[in-house]
Amino acid sequence: MKNIDILSRTAQLARLADSRVCDNPRVGAVLLHDGRVIGEGYHQQAGRAHAEVNCLASVREEDRELIPESTLFVSLEPCCIKGRTPACTGLILKQQIKKVVFAQRDTSDEVSGRGAGILREAGVRVKEYPNFTPTAATNANRFVYTTEQRPFILLKYAQSADGLLRPRDRSKKYWITNDISRRLVHRWRTHTNALIIGARTVIEDDPKLNARLFPGPDPRPVIIDLRDRLTGKEKIFATAGHKPLVFTGRKAAKLKADTVEIKEKELNKKALKKILKHLHDLKFGHVTVEGGAVILNAFLQYGFWDEACVFTGPGRFGKGLAAPQLPASAELTDSQYIGTDRLDRYRHLPKG
Repeated sequence: MKNIDILSRTAQLARLADSRVCDNPRVGAVLLHDGRVIGEGYHQQAGRAHAEVNCLASVREEDRELIPESTLFVSLEPCCIKGRTPACTGLILKQQIKKVVFAQRDTSDEVSGRGAGILREAGVRVKEYPNFTPTAATNANRFVYTTEQRPFILLKYAQSADGLLRPRDRSKKYWITNDISRRLVHRWRTHTNALIIGARTVIEDDPKLNARLFPGPDPRPVIIDLRDRLTGKEKIFATAGHKPLVFTGRKAAKLKADTVEIKEKELNKKALKKILKHLHDLKFGHVTVEGGAVILNAFLQYGFWDEACVFTGPGRFGKGLAAPQLPASAELTDSQYIGTDRLDRYRHLPKG
């Protein structure tokens, strides 16, 4: 087997992780001996065993004597710091593994290059694949979280075939997308730490903001209410799986939620920075912005986004609220049909 084939498998394993990894990276690991996989694992929850630990623990008893002569493949540089769990470099040396292959370096200051250096100094052969695309996509959350000091931000919305978020007549109930697309969105929700929406969306649409259509953890509802519109009687405060987090203006009502006063009347760049810093402090590694239009456009206007997933349904509204227009810095990375819906994925190109 080629190294890149095994690294591709580590990326697949890493993607099995859900939002319970929080600020930790999603990591997969494979142990290979003489062309045969004898162990696999991935990081499942912050504060618990890392991918390397789970991989080595999965090795059958009759194969454990092969560990020192095996090659360990990891989707991200092994950690070298003792935090909530022991350093993985120490485990690798304890198991006397002589060769380690990984893709990108961990961009956190405590680890970047140090994990690889410790292994090399101890005589371990280390090979890196920094430009390997499958793992780079998996590690994008970690890169943003550690270098920009904010969560990775996904924008998600659905538009009609004529580019509208909703019809002019809001009294009519409607779905832009089909059942399969909605189930896919709920799967995504299990992989994000928080769902961000505006107070107007809460008041007018009464969303549940959970992952009821797919098994997995619910994200935390985050509501931006700088004009203090919420009354506390909205259903979200009684039905949410997690206590909502509300960013308020100056005169918020008493809410069954955790509130943070932003002291800004408009969702400007300063307000967004305060919100994202607070979410980073909560160790949210990934958040999803689902609406409405004002919230989505603010994140786009000030460049606080990393990926956008846009559904386009087959129906037309004729008149209504226009969907956000993605800027020139949005690069289309994938387009596919999910039944009658089209799903376009974009990434935010860095400046320069």
